[in-house]
Amino acid sequence: MDKDLKFYCAFIVLPAIALAVGGILFLHGELKRQQEGFQDWRKIRGEFMVALAQNVQSALKDTKDEGSRINALLDLKADKAERVKGIFLWKKGEGFVWQEGLSEAVRQVFPGDAKWHSVGSKSLSLKRGWNAPVTNNTDVAVAWARPGSGEVAGLEVDLRDNLTGSNPRDLFAAGACIVALLFVILVIGGLLLVRAARRARTESARKTTFIDNLSHELKIPLAVVRMKAERLLAGKVADPEKLRAAYRTIAEENGEVIRQVDDLLELVRTGKGTRRYVRASFDLNHAVDEAVAALRDRFSPGGLDVKLADGNVRVNADVDAVRQIVRNLLDNAAKYAAAKGPVEVAVARAEGRATVAVADRGDGIPSDQRERIFERFYRIDNDLTRTTGGTGIGLCLARCFARDMGGDVTVAARPGGGCIFTLELPEERNG
Repeated sequence: MDKDLKFYCAFIVLPAIALAVGGILFLHGELKRQQEGFQDWRKIRGEFMVALAQNVQSALKDTKDEGSRINALLDLKADKAERVKGIFLWKKGEGFVWQEGLSEAVRQVFPGDAKWHSVGSKSLSLKRGWNAPVTNNTDVAVAWARPGSGEVAGLEVDLRDNLTGSNPRDLFAAGACIVALLFVILVIGGLLLVRAARRARTESARKTTFIDNLSHELKIPLAVVRMKAERLLAGKVADPEKLRAAYRTIAEENGEVIRQVDDLLELVRTGKGTRRYVRASFDLNHAVDEAVAALRDRFSPGGLDVKLADGNVRVNADVDAVRQIVRNLLDNAAKYAAAKGPVEVAVARAEGRATVAVADRGDGIPSDQRERIFERFYRIDNDLTRTTGGTGIGLCLARCFARDMGGDVTVAARPGGGCIFTLELPEERNG
């Protein structure tokens, strides 16, 4: 986890912070530069408009009729295309007799009434002039000239500081949003990293507990085997019945060690995805009966009630994996519930699914932990689990095997107390 944290800081956090700071400095400098340029432009735009009005007057100087004046205005617009938005020809009492590209705002400010309205001057005696603002929009102005009596021709001019139409403050705001988004991403990434660290610590603690439990689980049977073997080697057991009992105990305890090691190996294979399943068609009744027979001596007489389904219940799965699932469920019941009442095992079929239910009368499992018991190394922390052996991998393996074969293992509360663990597999259909 320390490596992940260092990687996150070195390759994500620090570059992101540097990028954010650099972006802010760049945007600030760009805004300052453009604002300085805008100030210069504001100072000279009056001079620009006066010069443009002179250009209009010069262009219209030799025109004799409406057509020639229109052509002159078109040529002027083409020459000043960067700033000119529209062109027009206005006549007293008629309004705009011709216009091209003129905005609605300008047309409304200069209607076809008795005189030409000018903000800067209200006299028709002026040969040329400019009007700004012509509307509430201070970025638009009109440069005009009088080519004849009762006529006004002119240009609608774009005085915006940024001709691209993007306000530098908007650019800066967009950059700030990007920086804020980057900050949010960093925060979310950090929270995810903290969450991953917590999970890693929890997993590490579980692994430590698992190793302790596994050591305990292996130590007991190995100690029993060693004690029996030493007695046999010392010749202290002569009675044939006691000899057979000692050999039987050695075989059983050895089998328990092998089972624990096999579970550990299966867990490793399942985690790596290297567990291979040999699928075949078989009767689920028979597989369950074999699994029960292997663990029946873990239960007191009458403490295990098995109900097989009528007829064959055929499934296509790995028979060894199915037997191990049932054994793990029975082993769990034997450890935690066998002393509280009989354990019932029932094979059934319903809606194309074959099920094996293992029901007990134990203390039950809190609802908020019914899914967690299927996690690797997880064990419920109570007085019973602290005094009972177990490694916390049996139920995890059971669910992994079942899901790999298209089924599942679930747990539910049993009416009247206890739990019901259910193995579910797709039933094989004949034909």
